Amino acid sequence: MSYKASILFLTITFLIASCDLGGVKSGTDETVDTLTAIIDTTNENRSLIEEEEITLLEDSIQGTANDKVYQREDGLRIEWTVKNTDRPIQLNDVIMVNYKARVASGEQYDSNDEVGEPVPLKTNIGMMVKGLEAGLLKMNIGDKGRILIPSALGYGEAGYSTIVPPDADLIFDIEIIRRVEPIVLEEGVKVYVWKKVKNGAPIEKNQLVTFDYFAYTKGKDGKMYDNSYKKSEPFSFRLENDNVMDGLHHGIGALKEGENAFIEIPAKLAYGSKGLIDLVPKNTDIVYDVRISQVDL
Repeated sequence: MSYKASILFLTITFLIASCDLGGVKSGTDETVDTLTAIIDTTNENRSLIEEEEITLLEDSIQGTANDKVYQREDGLRIEWTVKNTDRPIQLNDVIMVNYKARVASGEQYDSNDEVGEPVPLKTNIGMMVKGLEAGLLKMNIGDKGRILIPSALGYGEAGYSTIVPPDADLIFDIEIIRRVEPIVLEEGVKVYVWKKVKNGAPIEKNQLVTFDYFAYTKGKDGKMYDNSYKKSEPFSFRLENDNVMDGLHHGIGALKEGENAFIEIPAKLAYGSKGLIDLVPKNTDIVYDVRISQVDL
């Protein structure tokens, strides 16, 4: 994906995220691309339990708490239409989801419908508002339902631009399609390929790789600290022959042209004991969400 990226997918990323970064190119003349279909997901997409789905009311489930309702004291609530118990979502997972987001008793403000494909979410990097991540960590692969998020676990007193009002509770209707299993490389680098290319050639040493990215710190205080879109152009480097952190070379080397992936990089292969000014604390693991657009000799 070039810097003329999918407007909708960028909107999804920034509306889900709790941080607010400026400078992302989103002009109205951009072409809206659709994500390429995720391959080989037939088995993952199947219903994992055979039962009739229940129907939820507009903003609240009918009846009192039961085995299809989770209620936390701070107001976080999950209401299931399909609930599984054998494939829990865990910290650091990458999952593919379909979702719709709206303000409680209000209008839908975001979804992946126009993308036409499930979108990836990774826990433990600050990619989502706190309530969405906390809700997902109570769910399983194959689940369908709704996460109700009190404003304190959403966008709080500030709201989000003109889209989410201040002090607004949020509702995410969500379907969890599959988990992306990582490729584990030497020295602890993990590559979660969430968009695959079947017949592409592996990237080789000295090839010029061009890609867009979002960069996150990992952990309970994780956050997005950089992205290529704020510069309105993708980033390029030569594999295994450029002054870029070792972990990124390892991760990119496991991919093909056209693939998208989260690359989880241990601190020792990133910014180590020094960190990166005020962006990445010392001894902190990082995660790159990369989208490779071109590979040249």
